[in-house]
Amino acid sequence: MASVKTITLIGAHGNLGPVLLTALLSSPKQFQVQVFQRDSSASPPLSQGVTTIRIPDCFPVKDLTAALTSQDAVIVCFPLADLSAHLRIAEAAYAAGVKRFIPADFGSVDSRSEYARQLVKLFDKKVRVQELLESLSAKGGQEGKEWGWTSLVTGHLYDWGLRNGFLHLWPNEKRAEILGDGERKSSLSTLRRVGEAVVKILEAEEGVYRENMKGRVLMIQSFCVSQNEVLKMLERVTEETWEVRHEDTKGFIKRHKELVDAGNQESIEDLVFALGVADGNWEEKGDFAMGLLGLVDEDLETETRRALGFA
Repeated sequence: MASVKTITLIGAHGNLGPVLLTALLSSPKQFQVQVFQRDSSASPPLSQGVTTIRIPDCFPVKDLTAALTSQDAVIVCFPLADLSAHLRIAEAAYAAGVKRFIPADFGSVDSRSEYARQLVKLFDKKVRVQELLESLSAKGGQEGKEWGWTSLVTGHLYDWGLRNGFLHLWPNEKRAEILGDGERKSSLSTLRRVGEAVVKILEAEEGVYRENMKGRVLMIQSFCVSQNEVLKMLERVTEETWEVRHEDTKGFIKRHKELVDAGNQESIEDLVFALGVADGNWEEKGDFAMGLLGLVDEDLETETRRALGFA
C-alpha cells in the first residue's frame, strides 16, 4: 500500500472539519487536500492551497467517483442524518481506488454497543456504514485493491462540550449536573486531539497501517477523568464555587429515552451524554490506541483554561 499524499475532506465547514483541515495542512507530510462543497452551499472559501470540488447536493455516485479518482484517502465528518449519502461516498471511494477511508464516526460512544444502539438510533447508522466498509474490504481482498478503513471513537469532545453545554456543565452560570456519584471515569478528547489522531493514521507507513490500523475502530482520548475531577478543575480555573445538581444515572436515561420516544429529538444529546459518562472509559477497552498512535494524555488544567478562554 503506497503512502498517502492526496486527501479529500468531506464536511470541512462543520464543527470538526476546520480542525481536521488545519491538522492536515500542518502535517510535515505536506498533504494535498481537497474538500467537497455541495452546489447549494454558500459557505465561504477555505485556506489557500485547498482545492474545492463542487458536488451535486444528492451526492451521485458517478460524480463522487470522478472527484475521488487519484485520491489516496477520504475523511468524512458531516452528520449521519442522511445515511444513504455516507454509503454512496464509501462506495464511490472504493470504486475510485481510495486506499484509506475514515468514516464519520468520531464517536462519544462506541456505536457497536447493543445497549447504546437500543437507546440511540443514530448508532445503527454508524454500524451500517461499518458493515459496508467491512464488505468492501472483503471485496477488495478478492480484487487485489489497496482499500482500508479506520474509525475513530473519541469520547465526548471536551472543549466543544464545555462551550455549548453538551457536558451538562455551564461555565457562564457556574452550574453543573452530575450523574450518580460523579466518580466514574470516562475518556474525553479535545478537538485538536481528534485532528492529531486523524493525521497519525494518514501519516502511518504502509506496514504499520496494514498491521495495526486497517479495518479497526481505534479509541483515543485527551484524558480519562471523572465528572467530579472536571468540576473541581472548573472551580479552580474560574475561582468560584459551582452550583451542583446530582441525577440518578438510570433515572436520567429512562426519562430522556421516554422523551425521545415521544418525539423530543433534543433529548437524544442527553442520552449520548449519559452513555459517554456511564460507559466511556476507553482505557478499559481493547481498542484503546493511544500508544499505537504515539499520543499521550493532554493536561486537564491547560485544556480547561484554553476552552474557557483563560489561557
